[in-house]
Amino acid sequence: MNFRAFTLAETLITIGIIGIIAALTLPSLIEKHQKKVTVTRLKAFNSIMAQAFQTAKLEYGDWENWDNNNFGESSSDKGDGKQQLLWLEKYLFPNIKHIDAYSKGKYAVVALSNGSGFSTYNSLYFFCVKYSDCKKVMEDYDTRSRFIFQFSSVNGFEPYNCGWKGTREELFTTNSCRHLCSKTSSGMCAKLIQYDGWEIRDDYPW
Repeated sequence: MNFRAFTLAETLITIGIIGIIAALTLPSLIEKHQKKVTVTRLKAFNSIMAQAFQTAKLEYGDWENWDNNNFGESSSDKGDGKQQLLWLEKYLFPNIKHIDAYSKGKYAVVALSNGSGFSTYNSLYFFCVKYSDCKKVMEDYDTRSRFIFQFSSVNGFEPYNCGWKGTREELFTTNSCRHLCSKTSSGMCAKLIQYDGWEIRDDYPW
């Protein structure tokens, strides 16, 4: 009987072709996955924090009446991470699933149960897609791993949008607060992703 099979050369050529295709497509697949994780965790963080503030509002009343709200310039607790941690413990932690929290200098640092985290300084919240990134320089942020959110007694919790007047084009242009979404100035990137329906579009500076 005659048996037909691939030769060694044919097999090696086939494996080589598969390897080339994998090398070309794998980076794209990895990037797509990273973007999906980033968007999912950003959206979850925004929702969790907004709900926590709203729930606490039912118990403690209007936001502007909370203790040392926003840690304003006149507050003796401004810049004190320990006091900010106590503030979080009173108002937000009862409504947030977290696995660790500590103070570091002027910051409070929090690890969330889904692997992400945030550091907070006064009314600013520096969200980390991966909690390990929260251990870096606290106010560093970029277009992939760390994003800025804010809280105010007027609008509640939301992506940082200082100086923004409402159009998408503005988010790519330096505004009155000297912030935009670019590879060199990423303060408005969380707002851009939210504006786009919690999606990272092709023109996003990934």
